Amino acid sequence: MPSIDKMTRTKLRKLARRGKLIDECFNVFAAHVYPGAGPDQMHEMRVCFFAGAAELFAVMNAGMDDGLSETDGDLKFMEQWVDEIERFHRKTMATMNANTSPQ
Repeated sequence: MPSIDKMTRTKLRKLARRGKLIDECFNVFAAHVYPGAGPDQMHEMRVCFFAGAAELFAVMNAGMDDGLSETDGDLKFMEQWVDEIERFHRKTMATMNANTSPQ
């Protein structure tokens, strides 16, 4: 299963049109982070994953300036929370790699 960041824009947009983008992101996440998870754990993780996506969407909409085009404030706001997510992702990946590296 390819990682989301390796997918083409066309593929990502096709998944979004089909209403399957977040689901595919979850599937990639679960396969890479918790490959042996059982059905109950998968269900709980999926709920949390979608809840996180919904909350981020709500926060993003609430924090954006009103208007038809992005402002410098919008771009800075987005840059800041994207940086936060990327820091967390790097830390998570480093921990995962450390736990799976041969001793």
